[in-house]
Amino acid sequence: MKKVIVRAPVRADLAGGTLDLWPIYLFHPGSRTVNVAVSYYAESEVLETGDGAIDVHLADEQYRHRYESLQELSSDPKAALIYRLLEHFHLSGISITTRTDAPRGSGLGGSSALAITLVRAFSQIAGTPIEGEDLIFLVRDLETRLLGIPAGIQDYYPPVYGGLAALRLEPGAPKRHPIGIPIADLASHMLLHYTGVAHFSGTNNWEMYRRQIEGKKKVQRGLAKIAQTSMEMEKALEAGDFKRAGKALAKEWDHRKALIDGISTPEIDAAIEAALTAGAWGGKVCGAGGGGCVVFLFEPEKRDAIVKALSDVPGRVLDAAPVAHGLTIRHGDERETTFVPRPRPAAKQVQKVEQLYVHGDLGDYKPFILAEAVVTHSDGRSNTHHSVVRSYVAPIEDIDGRVLWHLARWVDLNRLDLRAIPDPERKVNRSIQPETAVQSAMESEESFRTFLTENERLRIFQNPAFAIYSDPSESREAFMERCIEESNRRLADEMERLESTFRRRIDQLREKAEREQRVHDNNTEGPAEGVPQELNVAWGQTLYNITSGRPAAVAEDTPSMREVDYLENIAQVQRAWEKELEVLREDLNARTREIEEITITPSPKNIEVTKYLVLWAGAQP
Repeated sequence: MKKVIVRAPVRADLAGGTLDLWPIYLFHPGSRTVNVAVSYYAESEVLETGDGAIDVHLADEQYRHRYESLQELSSDPKAALIYRLLEHFHLSGISITTRTDAPRGSGLGGSSALAITLVRAFSQIAGTPIEGEDLIFLVRDLETRLLGIPAGIQDYYPPVYGGLAALRLEPGAPKRHPIGIPIADLASHMLLHYTGVAHFSGTNNWEMYRRQIEGKKKVQRGLAKIAQTSMEMEKALEAGDFKRAGKALAKEWDHRKALIDGISTPEIDAAIEAALTAGAWGGKVCGAGGGGCVVFLFEPEKRDAIVKALSDVPGRVLDAAPVAHGLTIRHGDERETTFVPRPRPAAKQVQKVEQLYVHGDLGDYKPFILAEAVVTHSDGRSNTHHSVVRSYVAPIEDIDGRVLWHLARWVDLNRLDLRAIPDPERKVNRSIQPETAVQSAMESEESFRTFLTENERLRIFQNPAFAIYSDPSESREAFMERCIEESNRRLADEMERLESTFRRRIDQLREKAEREQRVHDNNTEGPAEGVPQELNVAWGQTLYNITSGRPAAVAEDTPSMREVDYLENIAQVQRAWEKELEVLREDLNARTREIEEITITPSPKNIEVTKYLVLWAGAQP
């Protein structure tokens, strides 16, 4: 009889919650969630019994019951999730035990992690194991069916994959982007505090979902701000800047609690105030709010003071830390195995190395290694994800059979006449036996990966002032053109702002002149001496002249002192406009030239060897 035990961590979300509800993220381009797996676990143990009944033991609720059929199970609300999942897999005759470490209603996604473990275990028992995103999407749909309201997707990724990551919510399908800082570094800057008040995420999430769809501007603006803050959080963590990440955490909380009433509670407010007073950079509630846990970021030296401060408010600090691993699976009495995500099929291990011969060249055959790989350059700062196919040929040393990777060269395979048999008119150099060459090939594949990490580095360009990056194939000159375009766009925006500012100043001059004219008219008969008669027309013409680079105004042949004073004020406004515009233009021009080079080095896990063989040729192709 089959037995499977599946265990998975829960998560703490740092930014972007609620955005993962479809289709909310489609309305806010750039949306993403940032979360990390933490060391509280959900676990499901499923055993085939073969007797047709269903035994359910919910260990953390101290609840145990035996159901004779699925129909009987369907009437028990305590086992509603298990019923929905068993109904999907058409299973019976099993014993199920579940347990979770996280406090109930903690906002750490414990129910979602438990659903992940149950579905993974049931699929194993059913004989069709489900992995990765297929597992995630199925659990999302089944939980949505159970809850009767939309289920977000971010809670399922940490239980499956573990670690710290951003889930970029793009049209078509979300894309998980691991954040490569050491998990121990995050652990030293982070803690979780449980307020002692349980929450129900569906309530707040559904309310925000409904208001977004109904076009409520307050919620739409708030979610747009959260989307922006989630990007700031990802960038800060990618750079290892925990202080900036802490500030982003605080901003996210400010935006979130302003969305609707009920997201914050007195217990949450007390915990955040206490931690901030003790030196934390920021804190926010986990999940949708209304209770549960609060996550904090801080300097490691502040941890003891923050823990002490939190001891004086309701709740308790949790003994939980970020973890790098996702779900683990154990079959019967076997040892635990950790699920390792595979974005594409892994390269096959070399068991038997193929040998090919180059026809058409001259000389005796000598041994080389022909290796081909897909190299993926991935960089979170610039959102670069660029794959190239590279083929190299390297000679094999006659004396000891070593592969001389330092002498490797690119090769275009389309230009070679490769065949499985040698040219009968040519000899094979016997200073090294074919068997030795094959053995060298089998032992040197990892050296090829190392060679690629050192030689297949991608150079891209960055303009830090404008926060833009080049495309992988973009030249420095083309990137400079893009920087100039960005500079001109910003200059146009700033000119519009300046125009508004100077329009107000000219308005003030006009209003002053009109007041003086009214005072003069009240004290004398006739128009005020020296004040332009067509003041509105003069004001409009002056503004046009200033913003088009012409002289502001031209004095008449015999200006009075009052008119000279008025025109001098206008001229001062024009000079100030021109000076500010010139300073702005020079600043933007300087920023345009601030181009830096970034080198992206591929990691071994981003190198997939697709071809690896012994090539016999007269000379290195």
